[in-house]
Amino acid sequence: MTAGERWKAAFAGFVTGLAGGLFGVGGGIILVPILTGVFGLTQHRAHGTSLAVIVFTAVSGVIVYAVNGRVEWIEAAIMAVTSVLTARFGARLAARTSKAGLLRAFAIFVALTALRLLWKPPEGQEPLLVGWASIFASLALGAIVGVLAGFLGIGGGVLIVPALTLLFGLPQQVAQGTSLALMLVTAPAGAFEHHKHGNVALGLLPFLGVGAVLGAPLASQLAVHLPQAALVRSFGVFLLANAVHTWIRASKAAKAEKTAPNLA
Repeated sequence: MTAGERWKAAFAGFVTGLAGGLFGVGGGIILVPILTGVFGLTQHRAHGTSLAVIVFTAVSGVIVYAVNGRVEWIEAAIMAVTSVLTARFGARLAARTSKAGLLRAFAIFVALTALRLLWKPPEGQEPLLVGWASIFASLALGAIVGVLAGFLGIGGGVLIVPALTLLFGLPQQVAQGTSLALMLVTAPAGAFEHHKHGNVALGLLPFLGVGAVLGAPLASQLAVHLPQAALVRSFGVFLLANAVHTWIRASKAAKAEKTAPNLA
């Protein structure tokens, strides 16, 4: 690996860390296309490497949120019970299945969620779910997030954060901190399974990780001091951009699936 490639990897990790810290996401939606387009990794290796980098983002970012009292540890622990199991399943699924349909469904969901947040940002509203309903919903959310993390190489924050604000009534900063806390468990589980299939670029990982460790705390510190409404609307715009990007990835995946049999 050349010095230029090391610097590129560190910068890619830094950008990923910034996104993770600012919005409570893993940054995989940003990092995966960088790994495939700039570094020439296959889609599967990009997903596995992305999950490994998310571990660095989550650890360095959640510290800032926790110091400022912006993490619901019990909520994160409940979701982790199921996400740690399904993340491995999602990684196994990614190793042998296509993804165009899942990507499109995910893009539509993210776009609708973004429009809801932009239309009326939640402001510490009363939770829609309480008691046992809240616990069951948390377990279900963790399971879904685990599959998405393992399958798409993302941390799942684009799903966790709006769910925690809209369904559980958490303030945006607390939802983001809790999302990063969940990734402390989900990302390693998925990354380990990808590694077993040879889908983690270990040579790039240290440089990507250093960049993420530098970027995540800076953005996290900014996020915990931003006004609630401004942060929610910024997150909504971020989600819309992700939805568009994911739809484009789905279209490319669908084309690849159609042409693959002709190349056999």
